[in-house]
Amino acid sequence: MRLILLAAAAGALLASPAFADSWSAVPAQPSKATGFVGSNLIWDCAASGCHSVSDTSNGEDASECRGVARQVGQLTAFTGRKAFDADKLAKCNQAARK
Repeated sequence: MRLILLAAAAGALLASPAFADSWSAVPAQPSKATGFVGSNLIWDCAASGCHSVSDTSNGEDASECRGVARQVGQLTAFTGRKAFDADKLAKCNQAARK
């Protein structure tokens, strides 16, 4: 019986995705930042922008946007659970490093 329960639990873990969707941020100036923590998520940047590389299921959009802006400066776009509009992005950019 234990073997059946263990097999069922292992199957459920393998069937579920490891992470929720990746979040993205586009810095106004190219960033070479890698492996930094925004607010709670780990981020990596490339020429095309930055993306989360850790589990986003417990992430909070506004807080995470501010955390990324503190690391890489002003952002021209941020998408967490959904894309930020101009007002939310402006509030986020208040945290950007100068």
